[in-house]
Amino acid sequence: MKYVLLAALLVSVGAYADDAAKVQEPAEAKVEENSHQNWPTLDTWFKTNNLNAGTLTAELLVGYEHSDLDDPGGSKDANAFLTRTRVNYQTANHEGFDARIQAQYVGPINDHYSYPGGGNAKYDVVADPENFRLHQAYLGYAGYDSKARVGAQEIILDDARFIGNVGWRLNAQSFNAASVQNESIENLKLHYAYTESINTILGTINHERRYHLLNAEYNLNESNKASAFTYLQRNTSSGTGPNKLDTFGLRAWGKNDAISHQAMVALQRDAFYGHVSGDLNVDVATIGGGVEYISGGSSSHDQFQTLDGTAHKFNGWADQFLGTGGGLSGGLLDIYGQVSATPVEKLKLMGVVHYFSTTDKNAAGYEGAYGYEIDALAKYPICKNFDMLAKVAYYIKDGDSTRNPTLDETVFWLRGTLSF
Repeated sequence: MKYVLLAALLVSVGAYADDAAKVQEPAEAKVEENSHQNWPTLDTWFKTNNLNAGTLTAELLVGYEHSDLDDPGGSKDANAFLTRTRVNYQTANHEGFDARIQAQYVGPINDHYSYPGGGNAKYDVVADPENFRLHQAYLGYAGYDSKARVGAQEIILDDARFIGNVGWRLNAQSFNAASVQNESIENLKLHYAYTESINTILGTINHERRYHLLNAEYNLNESNKASAFTYLQRNTSSGTGPNKLDTFGLRAWGKNDAISHQAMVALQRDAFYGHVSGDLNVDVATIGGGVEYISGGSSSHDQFQTLDGTAHKFNGWADQFLGTGGGLSGGLLDIYGQVSATPVEKLKLMGVVHYFSTTDKNAAGYEGAYGYEIDALAKYPICKNFDMLAKVAYYIKDGDSTRNPTLDETVFWLRGTLSF
């Protein structure tokens, strides 16, 4: 009898253990399953947030730059082999909002060049240091006849003369800013931006220069426009140049039949800027020229500053006059002529001749011609996604006066860009 009772006891214990296991295991699994059942799959989340409707693009640039500067210090010619990789993602518009991220890496293949603040000091300057950054990263909104952006962004105003992206340099320039553009009034475009800092072409962040940028652009007719602008530079106390520098200006441009024209004037304290240019389109060629005047003087009040624009585009590709960004004591008069042509399909050729002179005596007492420059460019798309560019600048200093701050220089570029 006792064996029967013992057997019954063992069976009941086993049944209890089995029942306990059946209760505990499914209950635990059920709790975990319920805690995640409302989570969307990655694919669902991707589609719901319109990320799959965005645009992903990339660009690979491979370039060579040679600089031969007649430097009294005896620096060697620069021979820089460089690459730039850019990856850009633009989201689709979602209830008025969108976003953009543009990451870039500038990587040198060799070190046979220097740049302001670094590089190999034995060689001439090529202003493209190694750097990785988010060149643009902003949140945007479009609605109510307006567009707004907050974050790192390129800002290009008035042909990039005073505010631009310095697009020729590989790192380029962008602003950490908040901007808004409104077109509620017919034919009128209003733009305002506050820039907190600048992502420079040297891979640094300039926290010293800040701006309030106001620009109003009006369509006079289908082919002519005019703008009025106010750029208020607010340097920090440790910044170089005037702590508060206000720039006021007007610009008009357009095209009538075969003639294109542009004129711009601007004032800063006692300093003056003026630029007029025109082009004539003749068959496959465009012939033109212009005059640019930048005042100088012994006082910073008399020296016009071109702020944070794209000087390379205007005052010669050899970049002898980048100092206009901070004001030149001798000022600058630039008289130039240019011709561009497309002799065969897709092949673009361009040539520019400059004559440079002072508008005032410089700090060393020099007054007269700075020198001359000849620039030439050829650009051709090899295929849909790949183009080649060759470019040369040849600057000749006038005379041998040591008070003339310029130097003879020859610069050559060869670049190939693959986009996909």
